[in-house]
Amino acid sequence: MTGELARRSYVIGQTEIPARPLAPALYLVATPIGNLADITLRALETLAAADIVACEDTRVSRVLLDRYGIRRRTTAYHEHNAAEAGPKLIAALLAGQSVALISDAGTPL
Repeated sequence: MTGELARRSYVIGQTEIPARPLAPALYLVATPIGNLADITLRALETLAAADIVACEDTRVSRVLLDRYGIRRRTTAYHEHNAAEAGPKLIAALLAGQSVALISDAGTPL
């Protein structure tokens, strides 16, 4: 990974905070409902450190990720593409990658 995607950090105000590495695993990350400022520091660190962020809607998730300067690879994962996207995410996990799963708002099901 090069450039922006290689950087594993998040930004609060003017401060860039490095994220600690994640063990290869699936991380379920709760996101704010309504107010992006309601996200937890742990959620930000997990999103910034994950190899892949699996999103219900990548366009909605990109707003949150951009707000905090998080540059991670995103992929869509939702009820309409689960049969196709699920095996790809499992393959990434088996290959030793970390995957953060988020929904548009709240905790992913």
